Amino acid sequence: MELAAPVGEVDEGAKCADWTAEETTALIKYLHVHRSERADAGNFCQVTYVNAAEHICPLHRTGKIKDYKNVSIKWGSIKQIYNAIMTYHRGSGEHWDNENGANICGAADTEKWGKFVAIKRNTIMRPFRNRGWEYLHFMEDIFPQGS
Repeated sequence: MELAAPVGEVDEGAKCADWTAEETTALIKYLHVHRSERADAGNFCQVTYVNAAEHICPLHRTGKIKDYKNVSIKWGSIKQIYNAIMTYHRGSGEHWDNENGANICGAADTEKWGKFVAIKRNTIMRPFRNRGWEYLHFMEDIFPQGS
């Protein structure tokens, strides 16, 4: 399978893949369309990751061109965010909406939130104090029964 020519500069020495918002959005939308290919534990088979990498290649700007391993790793981090949101909302019974996130208002909520996100496993929730996650509706379709 030949990858489409990337748009930006390629850094052959780059060890990590830097993801733009555009690439992340394209990846999630691609996997959403191909959600029927999802396997156990919410992962996809390697060929789906290869095809996703090819799909996002034209969006490349700088750094390392993403391959199936980078796509798989990125998908893992996206699932972590989704799982954290679902755990926060369903597991704790705390408020969550996809417009205002946790909707932290007032001193008591702020203090409680600060303690919650100070715990290492909860730091992923920091950005969602008062905003939702633009990919949540895609993820809910990919995981219709939750995570």
